[in-house]
Amino acid sequence: MKHYEIMYIIPVKIGEDQALAVQEKVHAMLVGEGANITSEENLGKRKLAYPIDHIRHGTYVVAEFDLDPAKLAKVNDWFRLSSEVLRAQILSKQVKNPEQLAREKAFQEKLSKLQAKSEVVEEKESESTKKSNNPSPKVKLDELDKKLEEILGKEVVK
Repeated sequence: MKHYEIMYIIPVKIGEDQALAVQEKVHAMLVGEGANITSEENLGKRKLAYPIDHIRHGTYVVAEFDLDPAKLAKVNDWFRLSSEVLRAQILSKQVKNPEQLAREKAFQEKLSKLQAKSEVVEEKESESTKKSNNPSPKVKLDELDKKLEEILGKEVVK
């Protein structure tokens, strides 16, 4: 058995309660084919990247399951032929062992510490720039006019 992830879109025009029925129907079909569903998550209503059959919004559902690779074609065909599912994408997914999960968690912790440090440094820099930005003394327009006349009054030699 291999581990797979499927993301499918249920059109919004079906309705919220019927979308749950479609989700249960998909669940029953996967179990009927011998799949062991490990997780299922309803991501909610979202706008599609582009309209499909004049439909612009859909309910996204992601499920992970274990299934025999020989039965995957039948599951894929069911999704393709189903009128209740707008689009579906099945991906093969690698199951991570506890060691890999621990490494990823340690890496995420390091990243969060680095981000926290960089935010502190940025705050200190912004505070120091605020303090060092002394407003320049205001120059009167009369003084500027005199200087411009002096500069423009001189002949330019090339």
